[in-house]
Amino acid sequence: MTGDGVGRGEPSNSFQDDNEISSVAGAPRSVMAMSDWASDVADAESRTTTSRLMGRRDPKHDDTKLRLRSDINEEPVPGRGGNRFFSWWSHLVSRVSKSASMLLNQHSPNLQDILDSSEGPSAVVAQPISGAPSPVARIGEGSEQELFALRREVTLLKKKIDQLEDQEAKRRNISAEQIAPCGADLDAIPAVLPVQMLKPDQISRYSRQLLLNDGFGVEGQKTLLSTSFLVVGAGGIGSTLLLYLAASGVGHITVVDFDSVEVTNLHRQIIHKDRDAAKTIGQLGKNKAESAKEAILRLNPTMSCTALSVMITAENASELVCRHDVVVDACDNPLTRYLLNDACILGDKPLVSGSAMGTEGQLTVYNYRAPCRNGFVNAKRNACYRCLYPKPNLDEGSKSCSDNGVLGPVPGLIGVLQALEAIKVATGLGNVMSDRLLMYDSLECSFMTIKKPSARDSCAICSSQATIKSMLDSQKSLEGTRGPGACSTSKLAHLAEELNVSCEEYNKIRRRGDKHVLLDVR
Repeated sequence: MTGDGVGRGEPSNSFQDDNEISSVAGAPRSVMAMSDWASDVADAESRTTTSRLMGRRDPKHDDTKLRLRSDINEEPVPGRGGNRFFSWWSHLVSRVSKSASMLLNQHSPNLQDILDSSEGPSAVVAQPISGAPSPVARIGEGSEQELFALRREVTLLKKKIDQLEDQEAKRRNISAEQIAPCGADLDAIPAVLPVQMLKPDQISRYSRQLLLNDGFGVEGQKTLLSTSFLVVGAGGIGSTLLLYLAASGVGHITVVDFDSVEVTNLHRQIIHKDRDAAKTIGQLGKNKAESAKEAILRLNPTMSCTALSVMITAENASELVCRHDVVVDACDNPLTRYLLNDACILGDKPLVSGSAMGTEGQLTVYNYRAPCRNGFVNAKRNACYRCLYPKPNLDEGSKSCSDNGVLGPVPGLIGVLQALEAIKVATGLGNVMSDRLLMYDSLECSFMTIKKPSARDSCAICSSQATIKSMLDSQKSLEGTRGPGACSTSKLAHLAEELNVSCEEYNKIRRRGDKHVLLDVR
Protein backbone atom coordinates (compact mmCIF):
# COMPACT_ATOMS: atom_id res chain seq x y z
CA MET A 1 0.00 0.00 0.00
CA THR A 2 1.06 3.59 -0.57
CA GLY A 3 0.06 6.75 1.22
CA ASP A 4 -0.30 9.02 -1.82
CA GLY A 5 -4.04 8.67 -2.06
CA VAL A 6 -4.56 9.25 1.58
CA GLY A 7 -2.53 12.41 1.58
CA ARG A 8 -4.73 13.86 -1.15
CA GLY A 9 -7.96 12.74 0.55
CA GLU A 10 -8.53 10.10 -2.16
CA PRO A 11 -9.45 6.47 -1.51
CA SER A 12 -6.76 3.83 -1.75
CA ASN A 13 -6.99 0.87 -4.12
CA SER A 14 -6.69 -1.47 -1.14
CA PHE A 15 -10.47 -1.20 -0.60
CA GLN A 16 -11.51 -2.18 -4.11
CA ASP A 17 -12.25 -5.79 -3.06
CA ASP A 18 -15.34 -6.16 -0.88
CA ASN A 19 -14.11 -9.47 0.54
CA GLU A 20 -11.07 -7.69 2.03
CA ILE A 21 -13.22 -6.25 4.79
CA SER A 22 -13.65 -9.65 6.44
CA SER A 23 -9.88 -10.32 6.23
CA VAL A 24 -8.99 -7.57 8.69
CA ALA A 25 -7.93 -8.88 12.07
CA GLY A 26 -10.86 -9.04 14.43
CA ALA A 27 -13.44 -8.52 11.66
CA PRO A 28 -16.86 -10.01 12.35
CA ARG A 29 -18.32 -13.01 10.59
CA SER A 30 -21.99 -12.02 10.78
CA VAL A 31 -23.98 -8.98 9.77
CA MET A 32 -25.37 -8.43 13.26
CA ALA A 33 -21.85 -7.80 14.67
CA MET A 34 -20.82 -5.49 11.74
CA SER A 35 -21.97 -2.27 13.36
CA ASP A 36 -20.25 -3.04 16.70
CA TRP A 37 -17.03 -3.83 14.89
CA ALA A 38 -17.21 -0.60 12.87
CA SER A 39 -17.70 1.40 16.09
CA ASP A 40 -14.61 -0.20 17.66
CA VAL A 41 -12.60 0.59 14.53
CA ALA A 42 -13.75 4.22 14.55
CA ASP A 43 -12.97 4.66 18.23
CA ALA A 44 -9.50 3.17 17.98
CA GLU A 45 -8.52 5.00 14.82
CA SER A 46 -9.93 8.31 16.06
CA ARG A 47 -7.90 8.19 19.24
CA THR A 48 -4.74 7.08 17.40
CA THR A 49 -5.06 9.81 14.75
CA THR A 50 -5.82 12.49 17.32
CA SER A 51 -2.70 11.56 19.24
CA ARG A 52 -0.66 11.82 16.03
CA LEU A 53 -2.12 15.22 15.18
CA MET A 54 -1.32 16.60 18.63
CA GLY A 55 2.21 15.26 18.52
CA ARG A 56 1.66 12.76 21.38
CA ARG A 57 2.19 8.98 21.28
CA ASP A 58 -0.37 6.81 22.98
CA PRO A 59 1.27 3.44 23.58
CA LYS A 60 -2.11 1.82 24.26
CA HIS A 61 -3.55 2.77 20.91
CA ASP A 62 -0.35 3.07 18.97
CA ASP A 63 0.05 -0.69 19.08
CA THR A 64 -3.53 -1.36 18.06
CA LYS A 65 -4.29 -4.50 16.07
CA LEU A 66 -6.73 -2.72 13.81
CA ARG A 67 -4.19 -1.57 11.16
CA LEU A 68 -6.27 -0.87 8.10
CA ARG A 69 -3.58 1.26 6.42
CA SER A 70 0.18 1.18 6.93
CA ASP A 71 0.53 4.87 6.16
CA ILE A 72 -1.78 5.79 9.07
CA ASN A 73 1.33 5.91 11.27
CA GLU A 74 3.10 8.54 9.15
CA GLU A 75 3.62 11.96 10.59
CA PRO A 76 0.68 14.21 9.75
CA VAL A 77 1.00 17.12 7.39
CA PRO A 78 0.20 20.31 9.30
CA GLY A 79 -3.26 21.52 8.55
CA ARG A 80 -4.21 18.48 6.49
CA GLY A 81 -4.23 15.63 9.06
CA GLY A 82 -7.85 16.09 10.02
CA ASN A 83 -9.06 16.16 6.44
CA ARG A 84 -7.03 13.07 5.63
CA PHE A 85 -8.52 11.11 8.54
CA PHE A 86 -12.14 12.11 7.93
CA SER A 87 -11.78 11.40 4.22
CA TRP A 88 -10.45 7.93 5.00
CA TRP A 89 -13.10 7.30 7.65
CA SER A 90 -15.91 8.42 5.32
CA HIS A 91 -14.70 6.00 2.67
CA LEU A 92 -14.46 3.15 5.24
CA VAL A 93 -18.01 3.69 6.50
CA SER A 94 -19.27 3.77 2.94
CA ARG A 95 -17.57 0.50 2.06
CA VAL A 96 -18.77 -1.20 5.28
CA SER A 97 -22.37 -0.06 4.68
CA LYS A 98 -22.24 -1.29 1.10
CA SER A 99 -20.84 -4.69 2.14
CA ALA A 100 -23.36 -5.04 4.96
CA SER A 101 -26.21 -4.28 2.56
CA MET A 102 -24.95 -6.86 0.09
CA LEU A 103 -24.57 -9.50 2.81
CA LEU A 104 -28.03 -8.82 4.17
CA ASN A 105 -29.60 -9.17 0.72
CA GLN A 106 -27.60 -12.30 0.15
CA HIS A 107 -28.15 -14.14 3.42
CA SER A 108 -31.16 -12.68 5.22
CA PRO A 109 -34.52 -14.40 4.62
CA ASN A 110 -37.62 -12.39 4.02
CA LEU A 111 -40.49 -12.20 6.53
CA GLN A 112 -42.42 -15.07 4.96
CA ASP A 113 -39.37 -17.34 5.16
CA ILE A 114 -39.04 -16.53 8.85
CA LEU A 115 -42.70 -17.27 9.51
CA ASP A 116 -42.56 -20.50 7.50
CA SER A 117 -39.46 -21.72 9.27
CA SER A 118 -40.16 -24.61 11.64
CA GLU A 119 -37.24 -23.56 13.83
CA GLY A 120 -38.68 -20.16 14.69
CA PRO A 121 -37.61 -16.55 13.99
CA SER A 122 -34.80 -16.55 16.55
CA ALA A 123 -33.02 -19.43 14.85
CA VAL A 124 -33.28 -17.66 11.46
CA VAL A 125 -31.80 -14.41 12.74
CA ALA A 126 -28.99 -16.26 14.49
CA GLN A 127 -27.72 -17.97 11.35
CA PRO A 128 -24.06 -17.09 10.62
CA ILE A 129 -23.09 -15.50 7.32
CA SER A 130 -19.85 -17.40 6.84
CA GLY A 131 -17.08 -19.01 8.81
CA ALA A 132 -17.28 -19.30 12.60
CA PRO A 133 -20.62 -18.46 14.25
CA SER A 134 -21.10 -15.15 16.02
CA PRO A 135 -21.99 -15.01 19.73
CA VAL A 136 -25.66 -14.45 18.80
CA ALA A 137 -25.61 -17.51 16.57
CA ARG A 138 -23.97 -19.58 19.31
CA ILE A 139 -26.73 -18.61 21.73
CA GLY A 140 -29.44 -19.57 19.22
CA GLU A 141 -27.78 -22.89 18.42
CA GLY A 142 -27.31 -23.74 22.09
CA SER A 143 -30.82 -23.03 23.28
CA GLU A 144 -33.72 -21.99 21.10
CA GLN A 145 -32.54 -23.58 17.85
CA GLU A 146 -31.93 -26.90 19.56
CA LEU A 147 -35.35 -26.75 21.23
CA PHE A 148 -37.11 -26.01 17.96
CA ALA A 149 -35.18 -28.80 16.24
CA LEU A 150 -36.25 -31.33 18.88
CA ARG A 151 -39.87 -30.23 18.65
CA ARG A 152 -39.75 -30.58 14.89
CA GLU A 153 -38.31 -34.08 15.20
CA VAL A 154 -41.07 -35.11 17.63
CA THR A 155 -43.73 -33.76 15.26
CA LEU A 156 -42.27 -35.68 12.34
CA LEU A 157 -42.12 -38.90 14.37
CA LYS A 158 -45.76 -38.50 15.42
CA LYS A 159 -46.79 -38.04 11.80
CA LYS A 160 -44.82 -41.15 10.86
CA ILE A 161 -46.57 -43.16 13.59
CA ASP A 162 -49.98 -41.96 12.39
CA GLN A 163 -49.12 -42.97 8.83
CA LEU A 164 -48.03 -46.45 9.91
CA GLU A 165 -51.19 -46.91 12.01
CA ASP A 166 -53.35 -45.88 9.07
CA GLN A 167 -51.53 -48.35 6.83
CA GLU A 168 -52.00 -51.12 9.38
CA ALA A 169 -55.70 -50.27 9.72
CA LYS A 170 -56.15 -50.39 5.95
CA ARG A 171 -54.36 -53.73 5.86
CA ARG A 172 -56.89 -55.11 8.31
CA ASN A 173 -59.72 -53.61 6.25
CA ILE A 174 -60.88 -51.41 9.11
CA SER A 175 -60.53 -47.71 9.74
CA ALA A 176 -58.53 -46.22 12.58
CA GLU A 177 -61.70 -44.94 14.25
CA GLN A 178 -63.28 -48.41 14.27
CA ILE A 179 -60.40 -50.20 15.94
CA ALA A 180 -61.54 -49.34 19.46
CA PRO A 181 -65.23 -48.39 19.49
CA CYS A 182 -67.27 -47.51 22.58
CA GLY A 183 -64.34 -45.55 24.03
CA ALA A 184 -62.08 -48.60 24.52
CA ASP A 185 -58.41 -47.77 24.92
CA LEU A 186 -56.58 -50.73 23.41
CA ASP A 187 -53.26 -49.05 24.14
CA ALA A 188 -53.96 -49.71 27.82
CA ILE A 189 -53.31 -53.42 27.19
CA PRO A 190 -49.67 -53.93 28.21
CA ALA A 191 -47.20 -56.14 26.40
CA VAL A 192 -46.19 -59.20 28.45
CA LEU A 193 -42.43 -59.76 28.54
CA PRO A 194 -40.90 -63.25 28.88
CA VAL A 195 -40.08 -64.20 32.47
CA GLN A 196 -36.47 -65.39 32.76
CA MET A 197 -36.38 -66.09 36.50
CA LEU A 198 -39.00 -66.41 39.24
CA LYS A 199 -38.93 -63.87 42.04
CA PRO A 200 -38.93 -65.00 45.69
CA ASP A 201 -42.55 -63.91 46.25
CA GLN A 202 -43.61 -65.80 43.09
CA ILE A 203 -41.86 -68.95 44.27
CA SER A 204 -43.71 -68.68 47.58
CA ARG A 205 -47.11 -67.96 46.00
CA TYR A 206 -46.98 -70.70 43.33
CA SER A 207 -44.90 -73.22 45.27
CA ARG A 208 -47.52 -75.99 45.07
CA GLN A 209 -47.61 -75.75 41.29
CA LEU A 210 -43.81 -75.74 41.12
CA LEU A 211 -43.77 -79.12 42.87
CA LEU A 212 -45.65 -80.77 39.99
CA ASN A 213 -43.53 -83.31 38.13
CA ASP A 214 -45.90 -83.89 35.21
CA GLY A 215 -44.29 -81.40 32.87
CA PHE A 216 -45.32 -78.17 34.61
CA GLY A 217 -42.84 -77.18 37.31
CA VAL A 218 -40.70 -74.04 37.13
CA GLU A 219 -40.64 -73.84 33.33
CA GLY A 220 -44.40 -74.17 33.12
CA GLN A 221 -44.88 -71.38 35.67
CA LYS A 222 -42.48 -69.07 33.83
CA THR A 223 -44.36 -69.74 30.58
CA LEU A 224 -47.68 -69.02 32.27
CA LEU A 225 -46.36 -65.75 33.69
CA SER A 226 -45.26 -64.79 30.16
CA THR A 227 -48.71 -65.40 28.58
CA SER A 228 -51.55 -62.94 28.04
CA PHE A 229 -55.20 -64.07 27.98
CA LEU A 230 -58.24 -62.45 26.39
CA VAL A 231 -61.39 -63.48 28.25
CA VAL A 232 -64.68 -62.51 26.63
CA GLY A 233 -67.50 -62.64 29.16
CA ALA A 234 -67.48 -62.06 32.93
CA GLY A 235 -70.72 -63.88 33.71
CA GLY A 236 -71.42 -67.37 35.07
CA ILE A 237 -68.61 -69.14 33.19
CA GLY A 238 -66.24 -66.18 33.31
CA SER A 239 -66.52 -65.85 37.10
CA THR A 240 -64.72 -69.08 38.04
CA LEU A 241 -62.60 -68.99 34.88
CA LEU A 242 -61.14 -65.57 35.74
CA LEU A 243 -60.58 -66.35 39.40
CA TYR A 244 -58.65 -69.56 38.71
CA LEU A 245 -56.60 -68.03 35.92
CA ALA A 246 -55.63 -65.13 38.17
CA ALA A 247 -54.82 -67.40 41.10
CA SER A 248 -52.67 -69.70 38.92
CA GLY A 249 -50.35 -66.84 38.01
CA VAL A 250 -50.67 -65.60 34.43
CA GLY A 251 -48.95 -62.66 32.78
CA HIS A 252 -51.99 -60.55 31.92
CA ILE A 253 -55.77 -60.87 31.60
CA THR A 254 -58.00 -58.62 29.50
CA VAL A 255 -61.66 -58.90 30.47
CA VAL A 256 -64.25 -57.84 27.87
CA ASP A 257 -67.91 -57.44 28.82
CA PHE A 258 -70.33 -54.60 28.07
CA ASP A 259 -73.10 -55.82 30.42
CA SER A 260 -73.86 -54.58 33.94
CA VAL A 261 -74.25 -56.56 37.16
CA GLU A 262 -77.88 -57.36 38.04
CA VAL A 263 -79.35 -59.06 41.05
CA THR A 264 -80.44 -62.01 38.87
CA ASN A 265 -76.75 -62.71 38.08
CA LEU A 266 -75.57 -63.23 41.63
CA HIS A 267 -76.69 -66.88 42.05
CA ARG A 268 -74.06 -68.04 39.52
CA GLN A 269 -71.70 -65.10 38.84
CA ILE A 270 -69.75 -65.38 42.07
CA ILE A 271 -67.05 -62.90 41.04
CA HIS A 272 -69.47 -60.01 41.68
CA LYS A 273 -70.67 -58.90 45.12
CA ASP A 274 -74.02 -57.65 46.30
CA ARG A 275 -72.65 -55.81 49.33
CA ASP A 276 -69.30 -55.57 51.08
CA ALA A 277 -68.65 -56.52 54.69
CA ALA A 278 -70.00 -53.18 55.92
CA LYS A 279 -73.10 -53.61 53.70
CA THR A 280 -72.60 -50.15 52.29
CA ILE A 281 -71.04 -50.64 48.84
CA GLY A 282 -72.34 -53.05 46.22
CA GLN A 283 -71.58 -53.79 42.59
CA LEU A 284 -75.13 -53.89 41.29
CA GLY A 285 -75.35 -51.74 38.20
CA LYS A 286 -71.57 -51.74 37.73
CA ASN A 287 -69.94 -52.91 34.53
CA LYS A 288 -69.08 -56.62 34.77
CA ALA A 289 -65.59 -56.19 33.34
CA GLU A 290 -64.70 -53.51 35.89
CA SER A 291 -66.23 -55.54 38.72
CA ALA A 292 -64.27 -58.64 37.66
CA LYS A 293 -61.04 -56.65 37.47
CA GLU A 294 -61.45 -55.51 41.07
CA ALA A 295 -61.99 -59.10 42.24
CA ILE A 296 -58.98 -60.35 40.24
CA LEU A 297 -56.61 -57.76 41.70
CA ARG A 298 -57.89 -58.45 45.21
CA LEU A 299 -57.10 -62.12 44.70
CA ASN A 300 -53.70 -61.62 43.06
CA PRO A 301 -52.31 -58.06 43.29
CA THR A 302 -49.05 -59.09 41.60
CA MET A 303 -50.59 -59.52 38.14
CA SER A 304 -51.94 -57.02 35.61
CA CYS A 305 -55.51 -56.84 34.34
CA THR A 306 -57.37 -54.64 31.85
CA ALA A 307 -61.15 -54.20 31.76
CA LEU A 308 -62.90 -53.21 28.51
CA SER A 309 -66.60 -52.32 28.54
CA VAL A 310 -67.21 -53.02 24.84
CA MET A 311 -69.18 -55.40 22.69
CA ILE A 312 -67.25 -57.75 20.41
CA THR A 313 -67.85 -56.65 16.83
CA ALA A 314 -66.29 -57.28 13.44
CA GLU A 315 -64.43 -53.99 13.78
CA ASN A 316 -62.60 -54.69 17.06
CA ALA A 317 -62.44 -58.51 17.27
CA SER A 318 -59.31 -58.88 15.15
CA GLU A 319 -57.39 -56.16 17.00
CA LEU A 320 -58.27 -57.58 20.41
CA VAL A 321 -57.39 -61.15 19.45
CA CYS A 322 -54.02 -60.25 17.91
CA ARG A 323 -52.88 -58.51 21.10
CA HIS A 324 -53.10 -61.72 23.18
CA ASP A 325 -51.63 -65.22 23.20
CA VAL A 326 -54.72 -67.24 24.17
CA VAL A 327 -58.39 -66.33 23.62
CA VAL A 328 -61.07 -67.69 25.96
CA ASP A 329 -64.74 -67.53 24.96
CA ALA A 330 -67.00 -67.38 28.02
CA CYS A 331 -69.94 -65.51 26.49
CA ASP A 332 -73.54 -66.62 25.99
CA ASN A 333 -73.99 -65.12 22.53
CA PRO A 334 -73.65 -67.44 19.48
CA LEU A 335 -72.96 -64.52 17.15
CA THR A 336 -69.99 -63.48 19.29
CA ARG A 337 -68.67 -67.05 19.05
CA TYR A 338 -68.65 -66.82 15.26
CA LEU A 339 -66.76 -63.52 15.37
CA LEU A 340 -64.18 -64.84 17.84
CA ASN A 341 -63.73 -68.04 15.84
CA ASP A 342 -63.14 -66.12 12.61
CA ALA A 343 -60.77 -63.63 14.28
CA CYS A 344 -58.72 -66.47 15.84
CA ILE A 345 -58.47 -68.28 12.48
CA LEU A 346 -57.35 -65.11 10.70
CA GLY A 347 -54.96 -64.19 13.52
CA ASP A 348 -53.75 -67.76 14.13
CA LYS A 349 -54.65 -67.78 17.84
CA PRO A 350 -55.99 -70.72 19.92
CA LEU A 351 -59.58 -70.41 21.13
CA VAL A 352 -60.88 -72.11 24.29
CA SER A 353 -64.68 -72.19 24.08
CA GLY A 354 -67.20 -73.10 26.77
CA SER A 355 -70.97 -72.77 27.12
CA ALA A 356 -73.68 -73.63 29.65
CA MET A 357 -77.45 -73.69 29.39
CA GLY A 358 -80.02 -75.09 31.80
CA THR A 359 -78.39 -78.10 33.46
CA GLU A 360 -75.83 -78.91 30.73
CA GLY A 361 -72.52 -77.57 29.56
CA GLN A 362 -69.98 -78.00 26.73
CA LEU A 363 -66.27 -77.43 26.33
CA THR A 364 -63.74 -77.66 23.46
CA VAL A 365 -60.66 -75.97 21.95
CA TYR A 366 -60.46 -74.56 18.41
CA ASN A 367 -57.54 -73.61 16.18
CA TYR A 368 -54.91 -75.34 18.33
CA ARG A 369 -52.00 -77.23 16.81
CA ALA A 370 -50.26 -79.44 19.34
CA PRO A 371 -46.45 -79.68 19.31
CA CYS A 372 -45.09 -82.96 17.95
CA ARG A 373 -42.45 -85.12 19.63
CA ASN A 374 -39.74 -83.79 17.31
CA GLY A 375 -40.36 -80.27 18.60
CA PHE A 376 -42.19 -79.00 15.51
CA VAL A 377 -45.80 -77.87 15.48
CA ASN A 378 -48.36 -80.18 13.93
CA ALA A 379 -49.64 -78.50 10.78
CA LYS A 380 -52.95 -80.38 10.94
CA ARG A 381 -55.80 -78.19 12.14
CA ASN A 382 -58.95 -79.68 13.66
CA ALA A 383 -62.49 -78.54 12.96
CA CYS A 384 -63.30 -74.95 13.85
CA TYR A 385 -66.62 -73.59 15.08
CA ARG A 386 -67.83 -72.94 11.52
CA CYS A 387 -66.90 -76.50 10.55
CA LEU A 388 -69.32 -77.79 13.19
CA TYR A 389 -71.96 -75.11 12.65
CA PRO A 390 -71.58 -73.71 9.10
CA LYS A 391 -74.53 -71.33 9.38
CA PRO A 392 -76.00 -69.61 12.43
CA ASN A 393 -79.21 -71.19 13.68
CA LEU A 394 -81.95 -68.60 13.98
CA ASP A 395 -83.62 -70.49 16.82
CA GLU A 396 -80.33 -71.09 18.62
CA GLY A 397 -79.37 -67.47 18.20
CA SER A 398 -82.23 -66.23 20.38
CA LYS A 399 -81.50 -68.53 23.33
CA SER A 400 -79.98 -67.14 26.50
CA CYS A 401 -79.91 -67.83 30.23
CA SER A 402 -82.54 -65.16 30.81
CA ASP A 403 -84.94 -67.08 28.55
CA ASN A 404 -84.11 -70.69 29.37
CA GLY A 405 -82.67 -70.48 32.87
CA VAL A 406 -79.47 -72.04 34.23
CA LEU A 407 -78.53 -74.00 37.34
CA GLY A 408 -75.95 -71.96 39.26
CA PRO A 409 -73.05 -74.46 39.68
CA VAL A 410 -73.17 -75.64 36.03
CA PRO A 411 -71.48 -72.60 34.44
CA GLY A 412 -69.10 -72.48 37.39
CA LEU A 413 -67.92 -76.04 36.67
CA ILE A 414 -67.47 -75.32 32.97
CA GLY A 415 -65.46 -72.21 33.87
CA VAL A 416 -63.07 -74.23 36.05
CA LEU A 417 -62.52 -76.77 33.25
CA GLN A 418 -62.10 -73.95 30.76
CA ALA A 419 -59.40 -72.33 32.92
CA LEU A 420 -57.59 -75.67 33.04
CA GLU A 421 -57.68 -76.04 29.25
CA ALA A 422 -56.43 -72.47 28.81
CA ILE A 423 -53.45 -73.24 31.07
CA LYS A 424 -52.74 -76.43 29.10
CA VAL A 425 -52.86 -74.51 25.81
CA ALA A 426 -50.45 -71.88 27.13
CA THR A 427 -47.91 -74.29 28.62
CA GLY A 428 -48.32 -77.33 26.33
CA LEU A 429 -49.20 -79.46 29.34
CA GLY A 430 -51.15 -82.68 28.79
CA ASN A 431 -53.58 -83.50 26.01
CA VAL A 432 -55.53 -80.43 24.93
CA MET A 433 -59.15 -81.02 23.93
CA SER A 434 -58.71 -79.71 20.40
CA ASP A 435 -60.00 -82.89 18.72
CA ARG A 436 -62.81 -83.61 21.21
CA LEU A 437 -65.99 -82.05 22.53
CA LEU A 438 -66.77 -82.46 26.22
CA MET A 439 -70.46 -82.57 27.17
CA TYR A 440 -71.57 -82.40 30.81
CA ASP A 441 -74.96 -83.36 32.22
CA SER A 442 -75.38 -82.15 35.78
CA LEU A 443 -78.56 -84.15 36.50
CA GLU A 444 -76.83 -87.42 35.56
CA CYS A 445 -73.47 -86.19 36.83
CA SER A 446 -71.93 -87.56 33.67
CA PHE A 447 -69.23 -86.43 31.26
CA MET A 448 -69.31 -87.56 27.65
CA THR A 449 -66.50 -86.97 25.19
CA ILE A 450 -67.27 -86.85 21.48
CA LYS A 451 -64.56 -86.94 18.86
CA LYS A 452 -64.82 -83.92 16.60
CA PRO A 453 -64.83 -84.46 12.85
CA SER A 454 -61.91 -83.28 10.79
CA ALA A 455 -61.94 -79.82 9.25
CA ARG A 456 -64.42 -79.42 6.43
CA ASP A 457 -62.95 -78.96 2.96
CA SER A 458 -65.67 -76.43 2.17
CA CYS A 459 -65.41 -74.43 5.40
CA ALA A 460 -65.90 -70.72 4.75
CA ILE A 461 -63.04 -69.66 7.05
CA CYS A 462 -60.42 -72.40 7.56
CA SER A 463 -60.38 -74.35 4.27
CA SER A 464 -58.30 -73.73 1.16
CA GLN A 465 -61.51 -72.51 -0.52
CA ALA A 466 -62.33 -70.02 2.20
CA THR A 467 -64.61 -67.16 1.27
CA ILE A 468 -64.17 -65.28 4.55
CA LYS A 469 -60.82 -63.53 4.32
CA SER A 470 -61.47 -60.54 6.57
CA MET A 471 -63.66 -59.58 9.50
CA LEU A 472 -65.89 -57.61 7.15
CA ASP A 473 -66.61 -60.86 5.30
CA SER A 474 -67.37 -62.47 8.65
CA GLN A 475 -69.86 -59.73 9.48
CA LYS A 476 -71.59 -60.10 6.13
CA SER A 477 -72.03 -63.83 6.70
CA LEU A 478 -73.88 -63.11 9.96
CA GLU A 479 -76.26 -60.49 8.62
CA GLY A 480 -79.89 -61.35 9.23
CA THR A 481 -79.05 -63.58 12.21
CA ARG A 482 -80.80 -62.92 15.47
CA GLY A 483 -79.02 -62.56 18.76
CA PRO A 484 -80.37 -62.92 22.31
CA GLY A 485 -83.39 -60.69 22.79
CA ALA A 486 -83.58 -59.72 19.13
CA CYS A 487 -86.58 -60.44 16.93
CA SER A 488 -86.75 -59.54 13.27
CA THR A 489 -90.16 -58.57 11.95
CA SER A 490 -89.18 -57.38 8.49
CA LYS A 491 -90.38 -60.61 6.82
CA LEU A 492 -93.62 -61.02 8.83
CA ALA A 493 -96.88 -60.07 7.12
CA HIS A 494 -99.37 -57.97 9.04
CA LEU A 495 -102.34 -59.86 10.51
CA ALA A 496 -105.76 -59.25 9.13
CA GLU A 497 -107.89 -56.73 10.96
CA GLU A 498 -110.36 -59.37 12.15
CA LEU A 499 -107.54 -61.36 13.75
CA ASN A 500 -106.32 -58.49 15.88
CA VAL A 501 -107.70 -58.41 19.44
CA SER A 502 -107.22 -55.53 21.83
CA CYS A 503 -106.61 -55.99 25.54
CA GLU A 504 -110.19 -54.89 26.41
CA GLU A 505 -111.70 -57.38 23.97
CA TYR A 506 -109.52 -60.19 25.24
CA ASN A 507 -110.60 -59.42 28.80
CA LYS A 508 -114.24 -59.83 27.72
CA ILE A 509 -113.40 -63.19 26.10
CA ARG A 510 -111.89 -64.43 29.35
CA ARG A 511 -114.89 -63.29 31.40
CA ARG A 512 -117.37 -64.96 29.03
CA GLY A 513 -115.41 -68.20 29.26
CA ASP A 514 -114.97 -68.56 25.50
CA LYS A 515 -112.67 -71.44 24.55
CA HIS A 516 -109.37 -70.15 23.21
CA VAL A 517 -105.64 -70.81 23.18
CA LEU A 518 -103.23 -68.06 24.26
CA LEU A 519 -99.69 -68.17 22.87
CA ASP A 520 -97.10 -65.98 24.59
CA VAL A 521 -94.47 -65.09 21.99
CA ARG A 522 -92.60 -62.46 23.99
